Amino acid sequence: MKEVILGVGNILKGDDGIGIYVAEKIKEYIRKVEKGSKEDKSKGNSRMVGAINCGTTPENYTSIIRKSSPDRLIVVDAADMGLSPGSYRIISPGKIGVMCVSTHNMPLSLFSSYVGQFCQDIVLVGIQPDRMDFNVTLSSAVQRGGDQIVRLIIEERLNEIEVLKE
Repeated sequence: MKEVILGVGNILKGDDGIGIYVAEKIKEYIRKVEKGSKEDKSKGNSRMVGAINCGTTPENYTSIIRKSSPDRLIVVDAADMGLSPGSYRIISPGKIGVMCVSTHNMPLSLFSSYVGQFCQDIVLVGIQPDRMDFNVTLSSAVQRGGDQIVRLIIEERLNEIEVLKE
């Protein structure tokens, strides 16, 4: 199964940048595996074909996603779910439209409908922000949550993430 990870958010607004943080960590992992020995590559996660930092405009990357033709698109974004900061959940497609998800230009529900035409599976992972003020860094709780998401993606353990209750 080929996967593309899409990090959504605004790094200038504190915890809203958590999707970008996750995408960059996954990019580092992919580069490390690609540079490694043949043995490292065989242990690496060959299902990940890319990680994209799309900022606040995921719609600008639809052609790249289409060309990658992933089986699964994993979208990581800050989402106000009423949980403690750094908590994360899978957000079902039906719930995306009613969620306060990040600060991007196009609603993720519309984006998901469009890219669903060329991705078999779209998984939205929301991470509860603490603060989304301008010119602040990621809070430590949210960064820890992002690090856990990176680990779960690399270890192919997304199924361990709880789905946000309706």
